[in-house]
Amino acid sequence: MSDPDVGQFFDALTGEYTTVIERCFPRYQEMLWALLDYLPEGRRFDSILELGCGTGNLTSLIHDAFPQAALRVVDVSKESLDVCRSRLGACDRFVCDQNDFGNVEYSSGSFDLVVSSIAIHHLESAGKQSLFRRINDWLTDDGILCFADQCAGATDDLNARHMQNWKLCSIKAGSTEAEWEMWMQHQAESDHHDTLVDQLDWLQAAGFPVVDCPWRYLLWSVIQARKQRHETGGVE
Repeated sequence: MSDPDVGQFFDALTGEYTTVIERCFPRYQEMLWALLDYLPEGRRFDSILELGCGTGNLTSLIHDAFPQAALRVVDVSKESLDVCRSRLGACDRFVCDQNDFGNVEYSSGSFDLVVSSIAIHHLESAGKQSLFRRINDWLTDDGILCFADQCAGATDDLNARHMQNWKLCSIKAGSTEAEWEMWMQHQAESDHHDTLVDQLDWLQAAGFPVVDCPWRYLLWSVIQARKQRHETGGVE
């Protein structure tokens, strides 16, 4: 992740992260639902990696959905990892890595599924492209990457409308002007939003023949990339 201040920012939020995130990020729970719901029905995942796990909101859902899986999570914030670890309790198939996920390396074919929620946007464009290539290598032959994140609008006016509507939603949900300004300062210092189309293109260039965006609201998109293309039957 390019900036050590990112870890410090989320360290300070650890105790109230979920409450703050649900005020400031519209349809947050729906986004997490979509990330899981659009995974292939009935697919078994035995080894899962989560990048930027924070305090474990997605981690808990992944653990409940795939309790048999070996789950490895990465985050730069020690405080957030401590909370995430406590939420899963005594789970012997759970490993935490305190690290910058932009720099981590794993062996080829280590994971069936790689997930992330509102984290990859902390990487600049080149960092995202490098990460997508490395994830493709870390995944098994039929592995899947699925992540939720913020994407820039394709034009300045679309992006400005995203930002206007985001603020309206956040204030309506109970966020204050001070809290909004806190997020905007963090965004200016640490966030790097690329367009949805660019990221889909980068994923295909990284070796994923199947890429899609099954859910989107304002800046937030759920993006899925699969290493294998499977034939689908028609709808009767």
